[in-house]
Amino acid sequence: MKVVSNTSPIIFLSKIEALDLLPQCFDQVMIPPAVSNELGDLLPPKYIEHTSISIAGQHFVKGALDMRRSLHIGELEAMVLAQETQANYVILDDKLARRKAQLMDLNVIGTIGVLLLAHQQKLILTATIQEHLAIKVAINP
Repeated sequence: MKVVSNTSPIIFLSKIEALDLLPQCFDQVMIPPAVSNELGDLLPPKYIEHTSISIAGQHFVKGALDMRRSLHIGELEAMVLAQETQANYVILDDKLARRKAQLMDLNVIGTIGVLLLAHQQKLILTATIQEHLAIKVAINP
């Protein structure tokens, strides 16, 4: 399975030392250039592929940003990359971004969904997922 991620899921999974669940749950993990830029000093592991979007995709993102929508460039590029690569999922946590992705006929999974998927695949224990969820609630009340 292929997945494209936005910035916040990578940051959160990194903070809880669970980023290595991504290559265990997905065959291919990609991020677009804007997500790479938004990560700043956080260097993603080598299994996260930095993948460019097409010129047409760049124009779509620019047009959406010019319309002053509430979505960020990383979210928009992640959605475009998911469409262009026919990814199985796009990882987004923001409610508005998730709605937009669904309107684009993309399969959306969030950070918590990744943890649940890892649990279903018996990669993490129930107690571990509960601990991670408690941390997420503490970070984002």
